[in-house]
Amino acid sequence: MLMSKAGNSLLGGMDRLRNYVRKRMRDPDSVEDVVQEALVRVMEQERRQAIEHPLAYAYRVADSVILAGARRARRIGDADMLDFVCDLPLADEVLDYRQRYERFEAALARLTPARRAVFRLRHMENRSRQEIAEELGISVEAVKKHLVRAMADLALALEDDLGGEKEGHNEHG
Repeated sequence: MLMSKAGNSLLGGMDRLRNYVRKRMRDPDSVEDVVQEALVRVMEQERRQAIEHPLAYAYRVADSVILAGARRARRIGDADMLDFVCDLPLADEVLDYRQRYERFEAALARLTPARRAVFRLRHMENRSRQEIAEELGISVEAVKKHLVRAMADLALALEDDLGGEKEGHNEHG
């Protein structure tokens, strides 16, 4: 089996990544688990989109894994694991959200100007179909048609994101 580009570039930095994780954890027995989880997440992300600096991204993901472990420990009452917990989203979750948002914006930009305007007015400004029709000088039926087609175009353009979201819920739920 061929290793991904991210996997190949991570091989040279494995010792540095282990040392980075070791310095941030009190439990030396968990270091390899965190490193392995970080590597898996980096390679999964790389399948979706190229990562320019895989090792730097692995450091951020390792921090996320450590924080997730701290949250779990806090929920189950294991205070010895780590002293800090942050309620902010994990670094890999933020990156994934930003990339998905960029793909949504790009898909929205590819809509025809009329569909894009109708979609924005309805779903981003919460305007009624009647208000949109009056503002754009078109019929309510035309507004409905543009909305349906915009949703279909966006769903097709974002098919991977929508499918991935469903799979993600099944894995954790």
